[in-house]
Amino acid sequence: MTIELIGTLAMIAAIGGVLCNNRRLIVCFPIFLFSNFLSFIVHHQTAVNSLMVRDAVFFVLAIHGWVAWSKKSGRPLK
Repeated sequence: MTIELIGTLAMIAAIGGVLCNNRRLIVCFPIFLFSNFLSFIVHHQTAVNSLMVRDAVFFVLAIHGWVAWSKKSGRPLK
């Protein structure tokens, strides 16, 4: 799989995550996790360290958001 394809998949997933978030759907968080993971791979392969750090931070924030949203809604993580 090429870096360009991985980057395209990450972009599509990120857009899907934002759309789900705008509709207040908890599924946005696993989508963001996937997108941030793919972006991390792209930035690792291209040696863009500052964006790798950003992707790692966004990954952790997606986990935090998912846990917080689950606790607030009373629904367990799925």
